Amino acid sequence: MRAFRYVFVLAVVSFLLFHTGKLKAGSNSPMGVLTQAIAAHLNEAAAFPGLSFFEGETLSTETGGKMTARVGGSLFTLGGDSKVTLHRIEHGSHADLDAGSVYFSAGENVEVQIHAHGAIVKPANSVPTQAEVMIWKPRVLQITAKRGDLAFTYEQEFQVLPEGETYRIYLGDDDGREEIAAGGGSSRIWGASKIGYFIVGGAVAGVAGWRIYDIINSQSGMESPAKP
Repeated sequence: MRAFRYVFVLAVVSFLLFHTGKLKAGSNSPMGVLTQAIAAHLNEAAAFPGLSFFEGETLSTETGGKMTARVGGSLFTLGGDSKVTLHRIEHGSHADLDAGSVYFSAGENVEVQIHAHGAIVKPANSVPTQAEVMIWKPRVLQITAKRGDLAFTYEQEFQVLPEGETYRIYLGDDDGREEIAAGGGSSRIWGASKIGYFIVGGAVAGVAGWRIYDIINSQSGMESPAKP
């Protein structure tokens, strides 16, 4: 009887140790890999193509810098003077944009969320989507729906941003929105709340053309073996 209990306890302990080890290994696995890094940083260190990064780490660029990160079925490209932190979510990834701009390309059924100034921008449907989110100035976002419709959420506000346009969105009261309305060449849409939505241009190829070119021609490289 004692021998049976000993074997049983040993089996339970071995099972728990095995699965705990698997959970730790999974939590320490890289989230993605950099495919391009020019005047760019991973946390405080200089970044380079082929470098792995982990959930919660900060990606940033200097003035004139560029950085592209591959995360599963999506790609993120930062413009100059930009800063993001990436997190895992179910079926995809979540990016906290603190400064500058981020362009993303998401495959079919891949979830991508861009969080900036309390707003969330993500694909409106489970189709391949390309878009750019830019912090234009405090409490003002500029969003380009290059391919696929976008879902925009801010507090209790929800709108679908159809593809093919560039939108400038003023979050709350801001006199600056009157300037754009008076400047011509733009049109206001919706307007049922304090949020001001303006179409400021079409999502022409030049809006994010260099980012698309860099993504297509970038190389994934080898992942670094350990977290910096």
